[in-house]
Amino acid sequence: MTETPQQPTTSGQKAVRAGKFVGKHVVGYAIAAAVVLGAGFVYSQMTGAPEIAEAGDCMAGSTAEEFKVVDCTDPAATITVAGRVEAKTRQEWDADEEGAICSAFPDVDQTFWEGEEGKEGYVLCLAPKK
Repeated sequence: MTETPQQPTTSGQKAVRAGKFVGKHVVGYAIAAAVVLGAGFVYSQMTGAPEIAEAGDCMAGSTAEEFKVVDCTDPAATITVAGRVEAKTRQEWDADEEGAICSAFPDVDQTFWEGEEGKEGYVLCLAPKK
């Protein structure tokens, strides 16, 4: 009796194709996330959002909503960032009536906190522009 060779099953091939399909989607989502994060970074840089401020930067604005990093030659620049302190909650900032958070930076006369409520953010230690 002659045996007919069996045809290979295609279920293994389908599983491989499904894996490639899922892999392409994961890569696509990763690229999309990188684009969104990159756009957020560029937006912050272009608008002068306080989150990009570093020691030595100049700032302008009279309210938290207007507060932004500007070029130090800008006539609106009235404040210099003396320092930046990371990992401070709003509660720590609110309780710091003596200015201990920014005590390492001379000439500081005001501070600015930004972050997510209930989590750590950062404090900008601000001095008048000279």
